[in-house]
Amino acid sequence: MPVKVFLAVKTKPGKSKEVQKSVRAIDEVTLACSVADGIYDVVAIVEVPSLDEYRTFSIDKVSGVPNILDYTSFIVMDQ
Repeated sequence: MPVKVFLAVKTKPGKSKEVQKSVRAIDEVTLACSVADGIYDVVAIVEVPSLDEYRTFSIDKVSGVPNILDYTSFIVMDQ
């Protein structure tokens, strides 16, 4: 069963739309949205085959997106 993750991203000021588009372009991302207010600027839903593959996704793909200051992940336990 695939693993679903909510990814919350804090961006550099004024860069949320750019980051949203970059994150949305990643294959494992099924949805990416800008956030109107709060500590995070972009939220995304990620689907991967396993937690190990999420670690690889996080390190290899998310950390390579320009203008991201920080991000955190929320693993979905039930749907």
